[in-house]
Amino acid sequence: MNILVIVISVLLSVICVLLALLQHYYFINRITRKSSIRYEVPVFEDLIPSANEKKIAVSYPLQKMTYDEEVFDDDAVLSGLSAALLPGPNVKETKSNFIGSEKLTGSESEVYNTLQAAIAFKLSGKSLKAMKLFEHAAAIAPKNADVLNRYGEFLEQNQRDIVTADELYFKALTYSPDHQAALMNRKRTAEVVEGLDFDLLKKIDAKNDFLKNRFKLDSFEAVKKQAYYLHIYHTVGIEGNTMTVQQLRYLLQTGQVVNGKSIIEHNEILGLEKAMQYIKLLVKSSYIGIREILGIHRRVMGHVDPLKSGMFRDEKVFVGSHIPPSHDLVPSLMESYCDWLNSEEAQSMHPVRYAALAHYKLVDIHPFTDGNGRTSRLIMNLILLKAGYPPVMILKEQREKYYDALKTANLGDVRPFVRFVAQCTLQILDMYIYGTRLLSIDGISDDEHQIINY
Repeated sequence: MNILVIVISVLLSVICVLLALLQHYYFINRITRKSSIRYEVPVFEDLIPSANEKKIAVSYPLQKMTYDEEVFDDDAVLSGLSAALLPGPNVKETKSNFIGSEKLTGSESEVYNTLQAAIAFKLSGKSLKAMKLFEHAAAIAPKNADVLNRYGEFLEQNQRDIVTADELYFKALTYSPDHQAALMNRKRTAEVVEGLDFDLLKKIDAKNDFLKNRFKLDSFEAVKKQAYYLHIYHTVGIEGNTMTVQQLRYLLQTGQVVNGKSIIEHNEILGLEKAMQYIKLLVKSSYIGIREILGIHRRVMGHVDPLKSGMFRDEKVFVGSHIPPSHDLVPSLMESYCDWLNSEEAQSMHPVRYAALAHYKLVDIHPFTDGNGRTSRLIMNLILLKAGYPPVMILKEQREKYYDALKTANLGDVRPFVRFVAQCTLQILDMYIYGTRLLSIDGISDDEHQIINY
């Protein structure tokens, strides 16, 4: 009997020791855990110039700079990069601004009559009139599953736009899960669209590999610096900043104020530059946690609202028709967000998808009173830089499309937002490829032309 008691005591002691070790290991692991993602060498890290690399000009306009014994005007390079960001003449823009819109409402009879007229024009081959009526029907009845489904069929069959059609079928099922026609259509298109999205990511990887090789040939300082200014210009421009890129560049290079522009606009630019410098430091960090996210926000908003910068919100906020979680839930939601951000599940995704979802999830929580969009875009770019991709630039001209994709994600379909970020990534790769080709001494081969014109 005594032996049994001794054995049981020993076993209990061993179990207690093991539990204590496991608890200690778990605690230490949470404090010092490292990211499991195998980051590539951040080739594009120096696309963000360090503070001591910026030249201080004494006059405006800025002086011309030399590049390999040829003279290049900063404004000419800047103009060329801006032009490269514009869609080409063969790029077809799809209209989806009605998605999630609730600005217009129509009576049931008006919606029915508009839809029937659109179908009639479609059957008679009058596609332009049919398009206008389908758009109107979707605008006055954005939650009508019949309208969304019929509009999707028109886009798929007459416009060959299967991606937007698939989004509309999904949306129809969001509002009417048992809609048989939408179910059948979605079953047919979902796999095709998934394949197209996969091809888009492959195209991004091909261009990214090509750009890495181009950057190995030379430093392309003119391209890097002007793209850096464009990045800040578009990022603050989305939020309503009215400075031109030339004025912004003048502010950052000289430290002088720009006449006619508000203090807030100056401070938004200065804060974003500080945040981008911080992002450059974080590229070598293996873990993105709450401390890092608060550090980004503190720099973004430090000049604009120092009392609330780097602090979670303590009030309820509204973002259009979207109501973010209560401020009481923000700390725990941010803990969960950081757990996901550093999880193997997230980091095993394609980096562009991972970055886009990290952006959306943070915007959805909306942890700060202001500066959520800028902070989310910086975290998105931090992830891309870590994975060996250049930082993405969302143009101020894409503001409406950007917010439409976020609204659609709020309705349950995050794919259009991921697709939007992927298209922006492709767009920025094209811009850099154009810039490196422009300033390359060796010219460009036929094979490289094929990649550029993918």
